[in-house]
Amino acid sequence: MDASERRVTVVGPDDRTAEIRKAIDGVAGCVGDVLPTTTAPAVSSDAADAAIVVAVGREALRDTVAAAPNGTVIPVGRDRLALDVGRLRDVLNRGFADGPTAADTAALASNEALDAALAPIDGVRRARHPVLAVDGVSASPRAALDVAFVTDSPARISEFAIAFGYGTPATFRADGVVIATPLGSDGYANAAGAPIVEPGGGLAVTPIAPFSTQTDSWIAASELTVTVEREEEPVALVVDGARRELVEPNRPIAIGVTDRVDLVVATPRPERDDRKHSNNS
Repeated sequence: MDASERRVTVVGPDDRTAEIRKAIDGVAGCVGDVLPTTTAPAVSSDAADAAIVVAVGREALRDTVAAAPNGTVIPVGRDRLALDVGRLRDVLNRGFADGPTAADTAALASNEALDAALAPIDGVRRARHPVLAVDGVSASPRAALDVAFVTDSPARISEFAIAFGYGTPATFRADGVVIATPLGSDGYANAAGAPIVEPGGGLAVTPIAPFSTQTDSWIAASELTVTVEREEEPVALVVDGARRELVEPNRPIAIGVTDRVDLVVATPRPERDDRKHSNNS
């Protein structure tokens, strides 16, 4: 590959990658290659070393972010933060065509010139996204979206204690508790009552079906510890939607940011209320 070329790796469903590859073709300085969804980004040197990884769909975005590649990740699809194909081409043309090669990706990620290049593109911004590590369990899994502690039987209550890196600890009874990154805050966590967190924000922490109607939710900075304080009900650890193992009671489980990934994401557009300007006559 020529020193002036930037490799763009596309990860996602086969029926969408052809469309994205076509969008990449013809962008100055970019060389595209496509990985099917069966290729795990965590073990793919192509994705890990690419200057730009285009993640098509939520599953590809989840797996790519959890693997923490060296390059910049651009989500494409229908999710809240994903770009459409037109904006992807704009980003590649403005932000990356004259940027450094894959060997200089770190400089690209921190270069203020990239922010300036992206600024003219409507509804696009750059953000640093956290990857979570779970310590205190057997596999020490990583999460791009969320980490949940859920009673193994439906509608069964346990007691949970949370110690924050900063702030007052909390104890509550509930079916579980979920900790979500900004990418995951609009999913299971939001259904449980957590706020949606914008890119670059903290971690949304909320009880699942709490016993008390006045239980709080929190935004944590970057680390916290969860402890199951009752032995009556088994509690399962669920990471990015996959059940992992049962959690031992009275054993603190630390959840913290272990990596950060550079993302180029879409920003929500404010919806105009045209009713205020309608003619009522």
